[in-house]
Amino acid sequence: MMTDPHNRKTELPIDYGDVLERIGGDLAFLDELLKIYFVEFQEKESQIETALRTSNFSMMQDLGHSLKGASANLSLSALQRCALGLELAGRERKLEQARQALTDLLTERRRLQDYLLENPPPR
Repeated sequence: MMTDPHNRKTELPIDYGDVLERIGGDLAFLDELLKIYFVEFQEKESQIETALRTSNFSMMQDLGHSLKGASANLSLSALQRCALGLELAGRERKLEQARQALTDLLTERRRLQDYLLENPPPR
C-alpha cells in the first residue's frame, strides 16, 4: 500500500487553506473544480479498470500521472500519492501493485467525499 496508515489518520483529505490560496479564495470555483474532479475521476476509474484487465501498463502510467496532477492542483495529497502509486506501477509493469493502487484510490476518494459532506469549505 502506498499510503502510510499512521499519516492517513491525521492527514485531512483536502487542504482547504492551500487550495483556496491557489484559487484566490473563490469558494464557488472550488465547488466547480471538485465537481469536475469527481466526474473525471469516475471516467478514469473505468479506464484504469480496462487497463488492468488488458495489462496496458502505458495506460496505467498515463492515467496515474493525470490523476496525480489533478489531485495536486486541488491539494488532495493522499489521492495524489495513490495516483503516483498507479503511475509507478504502470512504469514498472507491476500488475498487483496497480490493482492495489486502484483500491487505494477508491478508498481515498470515498474518504474525501465523506469529508466534504461533513466539513464543507470554510465560508
